[in-house]
Amino acid sequence: MSGADRASGFWAGDRGVSETVGFVLVFALITSTIAVTFTVGLGGLEDAQLAERDNNVERAFDVLHDNFNDLSRDGVPSRATELRLGGGELSFDDESEFRLNGTGFESQVIEGGSLTYRGAGGTRIVYENGAVFRMNGDNGVMIREPDLLVGETVVYSLFGLDGPAAPVSGDRTVLVVGQRTDREVAADDRSAAENVTLDINSTQATVWKRYYGDLAAEHEQVNVTTNGSADLTVTFIADHYDRFVVHRTAARVVFSD
Repeated sequence: MSGADRASGFWAGDRGVSETVGFVLVFALITSTIAVTFTVGLGGLEDAQLAERDNNVERAFDVLHDNFNDLSRDGVPSRATELRLGGGELSFDDESEFRLNGTGFESQVIEGGSLTYRGAGGTRIVYENGAVFRMNGDNGVMIREPDLLVGETVVYSLFGLDGPAAPVSGDRTVLVVGQRTDREVAADDRSAAENVTLDINSTQATVWKRYYGDLAAEHEQVNVTTNGSADLTVTFIADHYDRFVVHRTAARVVFSD
């Protein structure tokens, strides 16, 4: 080795060491980048797939809502809706109660009647008494509103469901068949000038409260309270309407492949 090389501090073997170290560092960087991208990207892709699955179920419940309206409005005997579970669970829950009281008709009661899909995380898509909800815990939004007309005549629809005790789950398509079992109309012509009250006990009570609260802000004949025995009480004040009509529909739900 020349004196110039020794004077400069450069040794011939240093170049090989530097290339090896550089290769190891670049390879480690590439490997770690791939690992992070794979981990984060796969998790994000999985979340996107689950969210899209729940969105598809939401659209199916939108169709189911219209089909069930055919049972109550038009009196058709049955309607069927296809619903792809996509790994979620569809069940019939009986944790709700709607009790309508008026002097012109006997007390109208619907106990239970919630059709619930449990999807990603705590997401639930629920059909209950003519409305569709997307819930997460106690909070959520109403996707489709119930059948209710408020004016000089109030027309209210009660929709009660009876369903199978066993839920269905997996990655298959289920046919949800609604079969009408009863349909009747009752009316209160305000001859006794008494209010009509609706008591609601429901796991979707916070959203029902928001819905009827918005309705009360628009119509003076509607009043909402939460200080009674029920989760929510809606009062239709007799002085502000001429007639109260109740459409009550009962249907049985069957799950089939």
